[in-house]
Amino acid sequence: LRGMIQTCRKLGVRVYADAVVNHMVGGGNDANPSHRNGQGSSCNYWPNKNTSAAQQSPFYTQDYAYKLGVHTNLPPSQEFPAAMYGPTDFHCERTLDSWDDPLDLNAGWLVGLVDLNTEKDNVQERIADYFTDLLSIGFSGFRIDAAKHIQPPDLAAIFAKLQRNMGGSLPDDFITYLEVILGGESDLLMCDMDSPYSYGAPFEKQLSAAGLSEADIGKIKIWNSGYPKEPEKGTCTISAWRSVIQNDDADQQNSGSTSRDMGDLGCVLIENCQSIDQHRGFEEMLFNNPPGASDNENDFPIRLILSSYYWYNGSTGIPDGLSDCSQCTITCQGCMTTPYMAAFDPSSTGYDKPGYTRCHRDAAIINAMRNWMQIPSS
Repeated sequence: LRGMIQTCRKLGVRVYADAVVNHMVGGGNDANPSHRNGQGSSCNYWPNKNTSAAQQSPFYTQDYAYKLGVHTNLPPSQEFPAAMYGPTDFHCERTLDSWDDPLDLNAGWLVGLVDLNTEKDNVQERIADYFTDLLSIGFSGFRIDAAKHIQPPDLAAIFAKLQRNMGGSLPDDFITYLEVILGGESDLLMCDMDSPYSYGAPFEKQLSAAGLSEADIGKIKIWNSGYPKEPEKGTCTISAWRSVIQNDDADQQNSGSTSRDMGDLGCVLIENCQSIDQHRGFEEMLFNNPPGASDNENDFPIRLILSSYYWYNGSTGIPDGLSDCSQCTITCQGCMTTPYMAAFDPSSTGYDKPGYTRCHRDAAIINAMRNWMQIPSS
């Protein structure tokens, strides 16, 4: 990984990590030898998951365990030794069933994922150290997944610790952007200046109070989920300079995983676009005249294009060969295969090949991007 990143940097390409630091694994996907769920004839049993038990440092959760731990003779709890997290480093299990309750947003277990207690100093230190490790091998920054489930004061404290680790300031080429899906909670999360749970101007004040300079605060962006239908909801209390925009994103490819609504100003290539030309047009609009930009040269300095992969005959597997049913050995009935297709195809010019979308190679999109960046088109 380090070698790949260094090669990219030598060629002028920055690499950013997708950092998942709000939670760990889903409950029950662990090394406990005995799990069960349901009752009576519908009760299901399963052993440890290979993703944990096959590793040198297995991890454990409390969910679906019905026997005492073989080593402790106590009920299992959350333990992730390799990440240095123990039972007290997590919020108590709490269903996330309210999207406008700060307690639920911060402490709820998102789709059953064991939720880290980011109020704790040692958890903040561990996350800041992880970010430092990413930068040390050459990453230029990161997208912070599920950022709205880490309360703003905790994020401010984590960034302050990262800044300290980096010698007192963030790197010159550093950029991070926070995934804050606004949904119907834009007032709580962004627009209400008096909100106790805001990633808008109040969060900027918290970052400043934690010791970050104005320049470093400017490197911490907010992904604008209101774009393109309601971009103003992502910039109502912050400058568009700190707002990141995008047409379709990875979450939108999976039905039910996001509440983002683009209306008739965007579409998801593999889900609901009427044609490739329609999708290409929305990607070009991202650079030519994005909704919400009053100064296209300076507003929204970070604009993202998603190159991904197509679903194959109803399967949602990745075409890396590991989702090919020919490799299945247990419970293979109904398996929906995705055959291997090479991700790198030097002859591809964008939307022209099966398997991967490669929008970043489309000539019209590239030229729109180059024009916006004031680089001569080719």
